[in-house]
Amino acid sequence: MEFGVFFFSASGEEAAQTYRMVLAAARRADELGLEFVSTPERHFHPFGGAFPNPAVMSAAIAAVTERVRIRAGSVVTPLHPVARVVEDFAMVDCLSGGRVDIAIGSGWNVNDFTLAPAEYEGRRERVVDDIATIREVWRTGAWSGVNPHGDPVRLDVHPRPVGAELPIWTTASRSPETFRRAGELGTNLLTHLENQDLDALADKVDGYREARADHGWPGRGKVTLMLHTCVGASSAEAEQLAGPWLKRYLLTAIDLEAAAVRSGGTMSGGKRGRDFMSSRRGRDKLAELGVNRYLDGASLIGSVADCAEVVRRAERAGVDEIACLVDFIGDRDAVLAGVERIAELRRVTAGEAVVGR
Repeated sequence: MEFGVFFFSASGEEAAQTYRMVLAAARRADELGLEFVSTPERHFHPFGGAFPNPAVMSAAIAAVTERVRIRAGSVVTPLHPVARVVEDFAMVDCLSGGRVDIAIGSGWNVNDFTLAPAEYEGRRERVVDDIATIREVWRTGAWSGVNPHGDPVRLDVHPRPVGAELPIWTTASRSPETFRRAGELGTNLLTHLENQDLDALADKVDGYREARADHGWPGRGKVTLMLHTCVGASSAEAEQLAGPWLKRYLLTAIDLEAAAVRSGGTMSGGKRGRDFMSSRRGRDKLAELGVNRYLDGASLIGSVADCAEVVRRAERAGVDEIACLVDFIGDRDAVLAGVERIAELRRVTAGEAVVGR
């Protein structure tokens, strides 16, 4: 099992402090031999709002690290011209010496699509085309488009990246069809436990890998699972630290979902709005349920030994690497100390033979 550090801060109003913390944690993850550092794309809300442009954040991480993979995800490609996605991440690839990965998502928040209103309804279909186009442009350095006069043009795209191929992940959570589509496209897979447990995930991973094989893609693909992470000297210590921060974090996420519903969209994962989300009591209850669920084995919040057991269960479900979401905790020193313990967890679980998928 490999481990990386995943950022998705809910402190959009304190962006400068967030960036300093991300860069410090990225340096330490690089020194400790963790596999990757991942940052998201999010717009117009404190939940993730410090990260509107993952290419810019990735470039900053490239400047302060030497070996760790630099992963952007999920990049919501329907919000952007595909050629610009390739240009931006080819530039980061050059800055980092060929260490760029990208996770791609269709987006779900109707408010984000004020940036590209015409793309909202067909966003899922467009992602399929975007993945094919990004691969081709990355590989060939040429992009076909239409100029202002309506004439078709074929243009050279610069800079040329270091890596011959761009490692791509598809983001999936609730729908088994999205897992299978990732397999059909031959991408890696990024998922989480918001709308599923590890047993359900295992079945979806099987579907993903069957679809890969059916469509002739080599290898099994890489499955990455994002987990809220706070590894402590004891489970009691970890839960005492993480619990209040996690509730605050989930309340911010619920506010984002409610804002999307009020604007005529859906919640994440395609879920429809719920009436109780409009009340403070309802949101508070939903956040408490979320905290209890995450503390009951749906996260890496606990001692090294307890978290190691969750890692073993994830591996049996077919997971290859864990993206440790660390910055739901708003204490910089605690986040940095947590990165150290992720490296300890990696050492404890390294080399263990796990029977399963």
